Amino acid sequence: MRITIARGSAKMSKLENIPISSLKANTYYNEPLWIDEGFMLLPGDSPITESLIENLKKWGYKTILSSGNPRTAAPESIASSLSSKTKESEGRRTALEFFSNFTKFVQKIYDAFNSDGHLNLDSVTKQVKSTILILKNYHSFILRLPSLKAEGIDYLYTHSARTTIISLTIGNGLKLPQFRLIELGIAAILHEIGMMKIPSHILNKTGGLVEREKKLINTHPLIGLKMLQNYSREHSNPISQEILLAVSQHHERLNGSGYPQGIKGESITLFARILAVACSYDAQISNRPFRESDEGHLVILKMIRDKRTLYDKGIITALLNSLSVFALGSYVRLKNGSIGTIVDIGNSPLYPIIKLYLDNNLQPYNEQPIIKTSENEAKFTIARVLGKREVQNLITRKLLPE
Repeated sequence: MRITIARGSAKMSKLENIPISSLKANTYYNEPLWIDEGFMLLPGDSPITESLIENLKKWGYKTILSSGNPRTAAPESIASSLSSKTKESEGRRTALEFFSNFTKFVQKIYDAFNSDGHLNLDSVTKQVKSTILILKNYHSFILRLPSLKAEGIDYLYTHSARTTIISLTIGNGLKLPQFRLIELGIAAILHEIGMMKIPSHILNKTGGLVEREKKLINTHPLIGLKMLQNYSREHSNPISQEILLAVSQHHERLNGSGYPQGIKGESITLFARILAVACSYDAQISNRPFRESDEGHLVILKMIRDKRTLYDKGIITALLNSLSVFALGSYVRLKNGSIGTIVDIGNSPLYPIIKLYLDNNLQPYNEQPIIKTSENEAKFTIARVLGKREVQNLITRKLLPE
């Protein structure tokens, strides 16, 4: 059976049902694989892994969609080393395309729920599963969070999408079982739904908020809870209590200084403690109308300092082990003077994997080598993280990629 669908402004594509039972690990399709017409599973020329097949079976999928053909040999651009410009470009493109689609999905879900109370939980669940799978295959690109941008999409939706990505990354680091990971992802997508009832002139205010406005914004977790409870009462597929509590508690803090109820410690559910870290981290690395974003590595260091008082230590550790102390995507200078960007976590959050762009004389490397920093190699340890102005200056001089 062939299905014709439209994907945004792209040309019409004929998609064919592919039985899950026919998929084989380490094979490739030359066109993207789709869970359904809304959710891309893998871009073209990406390897099908054993874990991907197992998850699809576990989640009850019988078929997926593609207009491509399978092949057992990896295409040259995929078989080449990680230093390949082709693979780097493909990874970045896939991450941006995925994030753009994700933010549009969140906007559609929020707008529909706010206007007529319609919430497609099956669609939200599919989005979470799609995000879990894309993270497995493209985590080092997806987790370069500051570079994930969606033009023309409001902060509320981009924030909810990035918070979901961070939450699922933390949940995976905590080794949550799949059904719990999916519930966590649903909670993360919906955690700011109460913001839809806050007047836009307050949400988009460029100056400081007055006390009355702060109190109004602080009600959004309970507003979101009420919206979801009303939905659950009216539908045969109610939202789980774990998700409801996560939405209502995601601004609570371990020492009781959070809102809206000021609860503390173990009274805050695990999902809410994960969302607290993910939501706070993204808020601090994001540009807002009233302030510029902070550097990712500075935010991580600040949150490490605040563990045990504001945040759960184990959850901060899971974040750290996923992003590194210096944050994926950050530009750094090594002790030998060369400059590169952090592309993966490596074996230790203190010693990530770096792609080198410039030598100590600011001369570009032809092959852009990828190295593992190490405590045993002094010249290959990080001396410092470059500031935003330094990076922008090097980009303007065309010494670093945009």
